[in-house]
Amino acid sequence: MPAATPEHERIQQLIKDAPPWYKSPNLVKLYLLLIAPLLTSTAWGFDNSMTNGLQSINAFMDTFGHPTGSRLGFFGASMSVGGIAACLVAGPLVDRFGRRLMCSVGAALVAGMAIMETFSTSFAMFTGGKVILGFGAFLQQVAAPVLITELAHPKQRVTITSLYNTSIFIGLIIGSWITFATYRMESQWSWKLPCLLQVAIPAYQTVMIWFVPESPRWLVSKGRTDEARQILIRYHGNGVEDDIVAFELQEIIAGVEADKTVMKFSWEAVRTTLGSKGNRYRLWLCLWTAVGSQTVGGGFTASYLPLILDQIGMTSEKDKTLINACINIFNWVCAFIAAFVIPRVGRRSIFLFSTLGTNITFLIWTVLSERYIATNKVGLGVGVLVMIFAGSFFVVLCWVPLVIAYPLETVTTKQRGVYFAITMFTINVTAFFTTYVTPIGLENIGWRYYLPTCVWNVILLLVIYFTFVETTGMTLEEIAVLFDDQDDIFNAAVAAGKELEEKRDNHSYHVEDSVTETEKRVEA
Repeated sequence: MPAATPEHERIQQLIKDAPPWYKSPNLVKLYLLLIAPLLTSTAWGFDNSMTNGLQSINAFMDTFGHPTGSRLGFFGASMSVGGIAACLVAGPLVDRFGRRLMCSVGAALVAGMAIMETFSTSFAMFTGGKVILGFGAFLQQVAAPVLITELAHPKQRVTITSLYNTSIFIGLIIGSWITFATYRMESQWSWKLPCLLQVAIPAYQTVMIWFVPESPRWLVSKGRTDEARQILIRYHGNGVEDDIVAFELQEIIAGVEADKTVMKFSWEAVRTTLGSKGNRYRLWLCLWTAVGSQTVGGGFTASYLPLILDQIGMTSEKDKTLINACINIFNWVCAFIAAFVIPRVGRRSIFLFSTLGTNITFLIWTVLSERYIATNKVGLGVGVLVMIFAGSFFVVLCWVPLVIAYPLETVTTKQRGVYFAITMFTINVTAFFTTYVTPIGLENIGWRYYLPTCVWNVILLLVIYFTFVETTGMTLEEIAVLFDDQDDIFNAAVAAGKELEEKRDNHSYHVEDSVTETEKRVEA
């Protein structure tokens, strides 16, 4: 951790001593507005839930010819295909046009494709709708968490960012319980109704995102410093340019000025991104966090829980849809609690604890699966189900909230859109691979398909132990010092401070001056 100056220590103490968010009216308003981008992961969750749930509805499987093997694999992975395409273009678009536009466009695409799925006349049409829905969902996924991270007050930033990805379980819960409620319907609406109801949340986001302020960091990077200042004053200072607001603005400007990264499609961009040791380290952490989130073990139940339940004797429509619905509620509660625990515990410690716990439960799961297939004892099947819930607990404790929060806080303002697009691209490529091959592996070699994951989790644990850095208790700009030259950022901060002080003097930004002018008008 970089050496803290007395001024930094004073500001950090001011941040810690800041009033709770619910006692600041403008901060309450900001967080209510942020509900729109915070709900972004619901689209992914809703679709994953339906991917699971629809496989348990006879009317859906009858309508589309009971897909299996690679056909079913592409169905499960189709959203990731759209996500891969989106992540190739989303980073530059988010950095050029701002965070809000991509959130709105992506939400509109999700709503439109949900309608297309509802009235699909072939399996290819339904799967094609999922591909485009994935494109829209990941346009949002690249933009929304960046906007949230850059708007949240420093005191609540980690909690708010960690809460972001828990909304995936809101989508999973809604989707799974809807499919559980509709599977008894004696018509095509047993699968059409869940698809149609998927429209509601993205339609709300499409409109409401425009009431959310733009990211102050993006505004500063575009030379719109005064707009950024007004947003910080209004929401973080509750209408007053206090020391925390002044410090935030100074650090944002310093971070942008000190960052030599060029975010364009050019050789210079590649050189500044990969030529710096600090940037290579950032990219390493982003890539491993992305890959780990999709391979640590939770992917098996994310899209193919019915296949796993078939292997342990739980084959009825009611059992599979009910277990799918219950596990999503369990996961959401765990992830929600984790979002409030993570700011108080080291990020690296959470990563290690979660990955170790996941691997232990997964090993037990593998052994119990083999024994159940050999003996067909009901108790062993129940044991597998218990391990599914236990493994989910360890996965969502860390890999759901931190797959968003950790990459976002390790990169700079200039890099945040593009680096996070790279992170989401890696997530989609990895998710496509795991979701495509999983049904093939489970169908052909059964429980033995779990063995490579057990070995992989050990490798992942070693990577985390030896390379992941601790970022707890630091601002976004302070984290940059872990990777970059501290002198560059310090010099930029000094220069930014002088420039801001001159602007305050020239444009009468002092609070006392504003109060005096108000008093004069009242007396007049």
